Amino acid sequence: MTDDVSREKVSPRWRMVTDHMRTEILDGYYQPGQALPGEAQLASHYATSRPTVRKAIAQLAAEGLLSAAHGRGTFVRPRPDRRLIAIGHDPHPDLLSPEFDVIAAGWEPVDVPSDAEREHSGLGHRVPIPNPCGIAEAETLGIRRGHSVIYRYAFWQHAKVRTRVYIESNIPADLVAGIEPADYYAHLADTRGPLRWTTTVLAQMPSGDEISDLGMEPTGTPLLVVRRIMLAADGRPLEFTQLHAPGDRFEAASATDHEPDTEYTALHL
Repeated sequence: MTDDVSREKVSPRWRMVTDHMRTEILDGYYQPGQALPGEAQLASHYATSRPTVRKAIAQLAAEGLLSAAHGRGTFVRPRPDRRLIAIGHDPHPDLLSPEFDVIAAGWEPVDVPSDAEREHSGLGHRVPIPNPCGIAEAETLGIRRGHSVIYRYAFWQHAKVRTRVYIESNIPADLVAGIEPADYYAHLADTRGPLRWTTTVLAQMPSGDEISDLGMEPTGTPLLVVRRIMLAADGRPLEFTQLHAPGDRFEAASATDHEPDTEYTALHL
């Protein structure tokens, strides 16, 4: 029994090699952009077999620390230039309004491959789409599933570092019936205000076309999801906005903890 327990506590050899390689990458023994030695040399360095090294490399590639270039070798991925998403900023702009100047904020709207059908239909970016409400949106907005909502979306690309984010918004359609999109927030403030906002941050794995749409590498990198809910004076949820960003490219922090810095801050949400 004791021997069986001892064997269970010993990590497989490939995991031990993975841990050693990960430490050496993070400590700078292998520099960002540097090509790793060949499998035979690594096997000698770690006193193990080439299949073990191969499995360790695959694990570290899945973690986003390594990338393989066909015919060239395996390289340490450069450390990304993280951008800040400042949450809790006041005022809270309508990021999907036609009046919001994306370019002045340091971004540019982009089309993505999976968006071709919607673009072909002439819907375009930030154009309101009457949509039946899904489960998650219904629970957040306190309405029944299938209730009509005004759905807006946009893909933005940072003008300098070229990383992408995806922003979407859902507003119960009956709250803004007959109102121009540019006037949504003003109308809600007049009829339901004073308004307030709550913001939460979570991580989730990308699904569907999100990896390609956001220009992410398929390495197991999670999405950073910032959820902002607009609340009426009586506490009723009025809008559910979500921003999806690659988790290795962005971080979120309270806007009160950072001075505005146009060179560093990606978005105020």
